Amino acid sequence: MKIAITGGAGFVGSHLTAAYLNAGHDVFVIDSLATGSREAVDPRARFYQVDIRDGKLQQLLQCERPDIVSHHATQQHETGTGAHTLTDADVHVRGLINVLDSCVNASVRRIIFASGGNSMYGRVHADQLPVQEDTALYPRSAQDISKVAGEWYVRYYTQQYGLTHTILRYADIYGETNSTTLHHPLSYFIRMLMEQKRPIIRGSGNEMRDHIFIDDVIQANLQILKNIERGENRTLHISSGQGYTLNQLYHMAAIIEESNIEPIYLSSPYLDSPSIIMDNTRARHLLGWQPTTTLSEGIRQAIAQLLPQKAMQFQHSELRTPQIVLAAEATLSRA
Repeated sequence: MKIAITGGAGFVGSHLTAAYLNAGHDVFVIDSLATGSREAVDPRARFYQVDIRDGKLQQLLQCERPDIVSHHATQQHETGTGAHTLTDADVHVRGLINVLDSCVNASVRRIIFASGGNSMYGRVHADQLPVQEDTALYPRSAQDISKVAGEWYVRYYTQQYGLTHTILRYADIYGETNSTTLHHPLSYFIRMLMEQKRPIIRGSGNEMRDHIFIDDVIQANLQILKNIERGENRTLHISSGQGYTLNQLYHMAAIIEESNIEPIYLSSPYLDSPSIIMDNTRARHLLGWQPTTTLSEGIRQAIAQLLPQKAMQFQHSELRTPQIVLAAEATLSRA
């Protein structure tokens, strides 16, 4: 297949690019490089530095005529107020509409839309966890509001123009490799431990969220291509189906890095994040996919990716590593 990846210079998009190429697909990347890195793009892929809001996008898709557009372009920033709210709407709504119009004009058959995950749902009672895809949405950030709007625009284009879709709601994805653009809290913890600094945890650190390793996300996307009709016009959770707190993530990272550094806790009256776990039964059933990376193994790989010297230590400590992993996993049952 010929596949276009918007946001292909970002964290998930760059991994997808390499995986699609390795699977034998013809891939080209569209990215403005506002937050992505040109160096992250696999050199085997054709690269176009184009903003998804630019009118040039329609000409590009008409020229390339991809079979699928994998839409992973997103706006990354620290806060969601003021000008950032306008930028969120501009990229996630106006930019998406330009992508959808371009798909229709270029006779693209399908779009894969990367949506939000944990933060899309409101406060859910513990006995209602894990949440399913039809659980009521309650987006509470500008980015999540624009993502929900994006989902409905995607469905609208399916109804009006016959553009088939698969909507993926990702859990929090970890396993970042670029230490200069870290977004997942685990990556922040690893970097702070590496620098022998105490990380900051705002609030109690006991809110539970669903976390999934990047390799499992990529495998889910590959399975969509193998089961293209089964995922048609469906919304799927790509998640671990398990919940972990920030405290658990930190203590596991500290054990694996053999650090005794304690985090600093700062109270914040503005933090009110409900605990969320995302049910992935639908994706398992329709795609024949399931996450295979345990949290302890994922953290171990995340450390090795961010700290190359650790990778060498892991390779030469085969007898010791299982003991470290078992100790880390034991923290989950005690937390």
